[in-house]
Amino acid sequence: MPISSAPRALLAGLPFAAAALVASAVRTALRDRLPDPMATHFPGSGPPDGFSSGSGFLVVGLLMLVGTGALFGVVAGRQRVGAARWTVVLGWGTAGLLGSVAVSVLRVNAAVGDAHDARMPWWHLAVAGAVAAVAGAGGWLLTRGWPRTWEVGEGTAGTSLALRDGERAVWVRRAGSLPLTLLGSALIAAGLVAAALVGWWGLPVAGAGLASLGFGRVQVTVGPQGLVVAQSGLRWPRVRIPLEQVESASRRTISPLGDFGGWGYRVRPGATGVVLRAGEALVVRRTGGREFAVTVDDAGTAAALLNSLVARKDSPC
Repeated sequence: MPISSAPRALLAGLPFAAAALVASAVRTALRDRLPDPMATHFPGSGPPDGFSSGSGFLVVGLLMLVGTGALFGVVAGRQRVGAARWTVVLGWGTAGLLGSVAVSVLRVNAAVGDAHDARMPWWHLAVAGAVAAVAGAGGWLLTRGWPRTWEVGEGTAGTSLALRDGERAVWVRRAGSLPLTLLGSALIAAGLVAAALVGWWGLPVAGAGLASLGFGRVQVTVGPQGLVVAQSGLRWPRVRIPLEQVESASRRTISPLGDFGGWGYRVRPGATGVVLRAGEALVVRRTGGREFAVTVDDAGTAAALLNSLVARKDSPC
């Protein structure tokens, strides 16, 4: 049975409202025992290095929970039902984690007279992880009737090009995303600066920027080798699907949020994709049933050529 966008959005945002209510109730119950200021940041098992007033902690925590819940709700409401199911599961787990951490911060502060004496035992974090897992399982159970996989985008079955015997054809197009390119460049710069100033932890940020930049501008090639999607001018990163692994190809219209939950190189149940924008895309159904999509102009011609090459390969000599 179809699930409309409003119930999907409500279900995704509901656990964050519940976590906000629980955190507010715990803060009210412990209000007379909380130091002022209270410790709010704990570097490992050592003394705290961040402090806030009790009301300030509550306001920031509630804003974070409400804002994150609204974000999950908007995304789930705009996605297709199959994609929204996993957004709901992730949202419930995230709400469980954030709510549990907020309660732990309040409890460890209420146990001491001076916030500088507060400590965050490791088992509190283990409990937060367990709460997140249980909450995520709850979201999974509530959406168990929703589809787990779904076809990428909307469109019709692919056509074929008429190729004469011995005729060779290659189709090449470039596709790019200025936002992804800018984001990747900014992350690389920020990561390298952070690594130089404060240590190695900035390198993962630079790595994330490199990944974003890698698929910010790609070249899509269809030919006797099958489908190749590679960063323009470079051998890596790339995706290659040989003709032996292609069942069919088609042109479809896809929504980054609705079909893949975002932009860039995406992985979701039943499909992967290089998603740079909304609109037409070349979608390849692989022999195992999974689909691969890449957003590119003139995708209909690419799909027709790929179908012809697959048919030629399968035809008797």
